[in-house]
Amino acid sequence: MLVHGETIVRRAQGAGANPTVVGVDAAADVILRVIREACGAETSNDIAAIYVGAAGAGSPGVARELETIVRAAFPSSAIRIGDDVEIALRAAIPNGPGIVIIAGTGSIALASDARGHLHRAGGFGYLLGDEGSAAWIGFEAIRLLSRVYDGRARDEETSRLVARHLSAPDRPSLIRAVYAERIDVAKIAALAPSIIAFAGKGNNASMAIVERAADELGRLLIDVARAAGLLDSQASVAFSGGLLREESVLTWLLKTKVEASLSNVKIVTVEDPVLGAVRLAQALCSG
Repeated sequence: MLVHGETIVRRAQGAGANPTVVGVDAAADVILRVIREACGAETSNDIAAIYVGAAGAGSPGVARELETIVRAAFPSSAIRIGDDVEIALRAAIPNGPGIVIIAGTGSIALASDARGHLHRAGGFGYLLGDEGSAAWIGFEAIRLLSRVYDGRARDEETSRLVARHLSAPDRPSLIRAVYAERIDVAKIAALAPSIIAFAGKGNNASMAIVERAADELGRLLIDVARAAGLLDSQASVAFSGGLLREESVLTWLLKTKVEASLSNVKIVTVEDPVLGAVRLAQALCSG
């Protein structure tokens, strides 16, 4: 996005650019193409500041590699590389202390304390964490189906949904679907919206999964609030990510937990995360 003052001049879009997925060089190629498209006729000398919020750039080493490449292309610009979590925070909470909880395919929470220091919880990926995320919900639903095939749980709407989704009508086919090839995390995460919808209609099995998801997301949020010293402050909390963008039984449960744990909390929704990158780039100019 190219901005002059408060005016958005031009937007541009590109392919996914997570350096931990596609590699730093490939991610940098996408990022630079999008920056140049957004700049249009502007020259590199005309760009005062560039902030890149890239998924996977929370790693300092990855951020440094990306910064080196972007700085070489725009040597006259102030450059900062961060991740997509901080821009989500600043899109909803422009400045000062605040917290963002993100639940999409994965999950992570980020808080900024009164001194501007950042505190994180989660974001370790589906193997180590991502509690409460779409992938986590999908795996919980698959575990339910495995218990059905063992005779330890009752077959019902939720388990039948998972069996259809994975083309796994029995125990051997379920094992093949999960282990035979590289795990398709996106396909597993795609179960989550239906599980949440089932919970909203009163399905007990789905509701149990969604309640646990809300508990896990609530813990992430409260942990970063504690680390940032915001438990007893009038903190603003932003909800972001595909699972939290619209009202659902999950967002209702999470809001209830947050309001019970934080004093005078104000809950907001991230409308356009790119605005966070714009604000952080403008801060580079004023700083």
